Amino acid sequence: MIKGLLTASWLLLLLSISNLTPPLTHAEAIENSSRNAASVINVNTASAEEIAAVPGLGEKKSLAIIKFREKNGPFARIEDLKKVNGIGDILFDKVRPYITVKSDTTAKQPQK
Repeated sequence: MIKGLLTASWLLLLLSISNLTPPLTHAEAIENSSRNAASVINVNTASAEEIAAVPGLGEKKSLAIIKFREKNGPFARIEDLKKVNGIGDILFDKVRPYITVKSDTTAKQPQK
Protein backbone atom coordinates (compact mmCIF):
# COMPACT_ATOMS: atom_id res chain seq x y z
CA MET A 1 0.00 0.00 0.00
CA ILE A 2 2.76 2.46 0.94
CA LYS A 3 4.76 1.42 -2.13
CA GLY A 4 1.76 2.15 -4.36
CA LEU A 5 1.24 5.54 -2.71
CA LEU A 6 4.91 6.46 -3.20
CA THR A 7 4.75 5.39 -6.83
CA ALA A 8 1.65 7.51 -7.41
CA SER A 9 3.31 10.47 -5.67
CA TRP A 10 6.37 10.17 -7.89
CA LEU A 11 4.22 9.98 -11.00
CA LEU A 12 2.31 13.11 -9.98
CA LEU A 13 5.56 14.92 -9.26
CA LEU A 14 7.03 13.96 -12.63
CA LEU A 15 3.83 14.93 -14.40
CA SER A 16 3.78 18.36 -12.78
CA ILE A 17 7.46 18.94 -13.62
CA SER A 18 6.95 17.88 -17.24
CA ASN A 19 4.12 20.40 -17.58
CA LEU A 20 6.46 23.21 -16.51
CA THR A 21 9.30 22.30 -18.85
CA PRO A 22 7.86 23.22 -22.30
CA PRO A 23 7.23 26.93 -21.53
CA LEU A 24 10.74 27.26 -20.11
CA THR A 25 12.21 25.53 -23.13
CA HIS A 26 10.20 27.76 -25.46
CA ALA A 27 11.32 30.90 -23.61
CA GLU A 28 14.92 29.75 -23.76
CA ALA A 29 14.57 29.06 -27.48
CA ILE A 30 13.24 32.57 -28.11
CA GLU A 31 16.07 34.09 -26.07
CA ASN A 32 18.72 32.03 -27.85
CA SER A 33 17.39 32.76 -31.32
CA SER A 34 17.35 36.50 -30.73
CA ARG A 35 20.81 36.41 -29.18
CA ASN A 36 22.18 34.37 -32.09
CA ALA A 37 20.50 36.40 -34.82
CA ALA A 38 23.30 37.17 -37.21
CA SER A 39 23.67 40.40 -39.09
CA VAL A 40 25.17 40.82 -42.52
CA ILE A 41 28.94 41.04 -42.29
CA ASN A 42 31.52 42.20 -44.76
CA VAL A 43 33.91 39.28 -45.31
CA ASN A 44 36.56 41.73 -46.53
CA THR A 45 36.71 43.61 -43.22
CA ALA A 46 35.25 41.27 -40.60
CA SER A 47 37.36 39.65 -37.91
CA ALA A 48 37.65 35.88 -37.59
CA GLU A 49 35.24 36.01 -34.62
CA GLU A 50 32.63 37.92 -36.63
CA ILE A 51 32.91 35.50 -39.54
CA ALA A 52 32.71 32.49 -37.20
CA ALA A 53 29.38 33.84 -35.87
CA VAL A 54 27.75 33.42 -39.29
CA PRO A 55 25.41 30.40 -39.20
CA GLY A 56 27.16 27.54 -40.98
CA LEU A 57 30.66 28.90 -40.56
CA GLY A 58 32.80 28.17 -37.57
CA GLU A 59 36.27 28.85 -36.32
CA LYS A 60 38.07 26.75 -38.94
CA LYS A 61 36.19 28.18 -41.91
CA SER A 62 36.56 31.74 -40.62
CA LEU A 63 40.32 31.28 -40.30
CA ALA A 64 40.42 29.84 -43.83
CA ILE A 65 38.53 32.91 -45.10
CA ILE A 66 40.93 35.27 -43.32
CA LYS A 67 43.97 33.37 -44.66
CA PHE A 68 42.54 33.39 -48.20
CA ARG A 69 41.78 37.13 -47.94
CA GLU A 70 45.31 37.90 -46.70
CA LYS A 71 46.90 35.86 -49.49
CA ASN A 72 44.64 36.91 -52.40
CA GLY A 73 43.30 40.30 -51.39
CA PRO A 74 39.67 41.30 -50.83
CA PHE A 75 36.80 39.34 -52.33
CA ALA A 76 35.41 41.11 -55.40
CA ARG A 77 32.08 39.20 -55.37
CA ILE A 78 30.45 37.14 -52.65
CA GLU A 79 30.62 34.14 -54.99
CA ASP A 80 34.42 34.32 -54.65
CA LEU A 81 33.95 32.88 -51.18
CA LYS A 82 33.56 29.50 -52.90
CA LYS A 83 37.25 29.71 -53.79
CA VAL A 84 38.06 29.20 -50.11
CA ASN A 85 38.94 25.58 -49.35
CA GLY A 86 35.94 23.85 -47.74
CA ILE A 87 33.25 26.25 -48.95
CA GLY A 88 31.17 24.69 -51.68
CA ASP A 89 27.81 25.48 -53.23
CA ILE A 90 25.72 24.09 -50.36
CA LEU A 91 27.56 25.94 -47.60
CA PHE A 92 27.73 29.09 -49.73
CA ASP A 93 23.96 29.04 -50.23
CA LYS A 94 23.52 28.71 -46.48
CA VAL A 95 25.78 31.66 -45.58
CA ARG A 96 24.91 33.91 -48.52
CA PRO A 97 22.16 35.89 -46.68
CA TYR A 98 24.67 36.82 -43.96
CA ILE A 99 27.64 38.00 -46.01
CA THR A 100 28.60 40.85 -48.30
CA VAL A 101 31.71 42.30 -49.87
CA LYS A 102 30.36 45.85 -49.99
CA SER A 103 31.45 48.24 -47.27
CA ASP A 104 28.10 49.96 -46.69
CA THR A 105 26.06 46.95 -45.49
CA THR A 106 27.84 45.92 -42.30
CA ALA A 107 25.53 45.15 -39.36
CA LYS A 108 22.27 45.05 -41.33
CA GLN A 109 19.80 42.21 -40.91
CA PRO A 110 20.11 39.44 -43.54
CA GLN A 111 17.72 39.42 -46.47
CA LYS A 112 16.08 36.03 -47.04
